[in-house]
Amino acid sequence: MKDEMVRTSALRREYGELVAVKDMDLSVPKGAVMALVGPNGAGKSTLLKMLSAVLEPTRGTAVVNGVDINVNPRGVHASVGFLPDFFGLYEELTVGEYLEYFARAYGVPRGRRENVISRTLADVDLAGKAGARVQALSRGMRQRLAIGRTLLHEPPLLLLDEPASGLDPESRHDLQKLFTRMAQAGKTLIVSSHILTELEDYCTHVAILREGTLVACGSLAEVRSTIVKKRRVRVRAAGGTAAALALLLAAGQEGAYAEAGSVFFDFSGDDEKLSNILKRLLDGGVKVLHFGEEGGGIQDTYLASLEKKI
Repeated sequence: MKDEMVRTSALRREYGELVAVKDMDLSVPKGAVMALVGPNGAGKSTLLKMLSAVLEPTRGTAVVNGVDINVNPRGVHASVGFLPDFFGLYEELTVGEYLEYFARAYGVPRGRRENVISRTLADVDLAGKAGARVQALSRGMRQRLAIGRTLLHEPPLLLLDEPASGLDPESRHDLQKLFTRMAQAGKTLIVSSHILTELEDYCTHVAILREGTLVACGSLAEVRSTIVKKRRVRVRAAGGTAAALALLLAAGQEGAYAEAGSVFFDFSGDDEKLSNILKRLLDGGVKVLHFGEEGGGIQDTYLASLEKKI
């Protein structure tokens, strides 16, 4: 479909008797920032390698930006910037020489290389570092340089395997800002990571893998609705918890309870019914300071998926 960046069909990869990816049907819309989550051995890295057309599937296929990975892998390479979980940097080169090397490898025309490299350095917050030796860069700078390498040929899709691995909190924050800018620029991202709470700051979609099988896929709200049937709602009101708790209990929220200055209750209805509860609180004279769902992010949804047999 024209609105899809990635579509897999019965995609499968075997390593001898081990099935790393099991007949996967996955859809990623254009412009999405998809978190690819799952335990070690779930098939995340294998999936990314197949989508980048550097690893052939055992059977099945994927279409990436309109190009079939089996029919035209070179065409897929033109559309994809792939950062594997273990990447090499040429230590003796300068940053500029490193990017020049990959710009040539990607086929960037000679007349455009200087501008492309300058723009890329700015994009990954390495402007002014063109003359620095790669070996002298901090780990965070090295990670951004590796991501810059994937941007040189201006691909619409970025596949990033554990890009924040081993980074300190400040470097991870810088990386989040970079991904947010790339998403705002219209790129589609698929990001595999174990740091689930940080994915929530910039991801719009999630795909959960377990033992090579796609457990759930879609927008975070869609996936959560298939896995978590009840939402935990928190209410904070001026003047304490007594009035809000009494009204919630009277409204049929029998499990409502007060804790640490707020009232909590589990809710399984739709948004309209939830808004009616808020209206009841306001009509009852409760001065509501906060009324909203607790949790519901990627980490909560993933942890819930581990408890649910799908």
